[in-house]
Amino acid sequence: MTLRPLFLKIATICLFGAALAANAAEPFRLLTVGNSFADNAVFFLPKLAKAADKDIIIYKANLGGHSLEQHAGYLQAYLQDPTDSKGRPYPALAGKEKVSLPEALKSQKWDAVTIQQYSRKSPDASTYEPFATQLIAEIRKDAPQAKIFVYQTWAYREDSPTFKEGNTQAKMYESLKAAYQTLAQKHGLPIIPVGTAFQNARATEQWTFKFPDPAFDYKNPPANARPDQKGSLNMGWNWIKDKEGKVKFALDANHANEAGRYLAACVFFEVLFGQSVLDNTFVPESLTPEQAAQLRQIAHETVAAQ
Repeated sequence: MTLRPLFLKIATICLFGAALAANAAEPFRLLTVGNSFADNAVFFLPKLAKAADKDIIIYKANLGGHSLEQHAGYLQAYLQDPTDSKGRPYPALAGKEKVSLPEALKSQKWDAVTIQQYSRKSPDASTYEPFATQLIAEIRKDAPQAKIFVYQTWAYREDSPTFKEGNTQAKMYESLKAAYQTLAQKHGLPIIPVGTAFQNARATEQWTFKFPDPAFDYKNPPANARPDQKGSLNMGWNWIKDKEGKVKFALDANHANEAGRYLAACVFFEVLFGQSVLDNTFVPESLTPEQAAQLRQIAHETVAAQ
């Protein structure tokens, strides 16, 4: 009489434990709706996850230079006519060469979906709606189990040509911070504060970028030479090939370099997994262990402070 209930209790516990183990083995599934800034932010995320004995699947519904308005436009095109190629601009998935956002959302049980604004429009809160509302409604309909996050992008590097006539790097950050906060509060969504982490890093001596380099000739740069860009979180000056294949000296004050990508991924890691990144052992080759540790510390403190 007493053995059977005890056996059933043990069996139930074993089955419950097995279920937990199976769930623990499941990869974290992330879908990003954005542009190259989302590509930058998740670039090192799989390696950070692996170093923490976690697995992550990422699908990037990212299109270069795209805004919330453009993503919402593709969504509306698909909803009006599912056969219209305009509504299916995203990368191959589930055997299809191009997919729509609804198809991507329904393809897997995503744990998280992120949305962001185009960096040039990010300081202007008037550019977010009604497009964010349309995207959020579709995400909630097609992936109800997913947690939606507002991915806060960063302000450009201090030497960006966009900073003129009273506009500054600090003003860009404060404006985009307010715009993302307004969006998050309106929809009750958590923020992934990458932009704030960048700003916090820039306030430290290690990651303070100073320009111009007085020893460098920007107008007539020696071939393959670059100015001193120590402390930069952005790509900066570099020799690149244009669309015609010609090599030219150009400034990218917008996109993240490896240090910036690492910092962004550390913020994503902490927010998505709810786990400290401080002891993570992954370090990109371009960073020293000390630099990586400082960036992890900044990411950790930024997430903890919000």
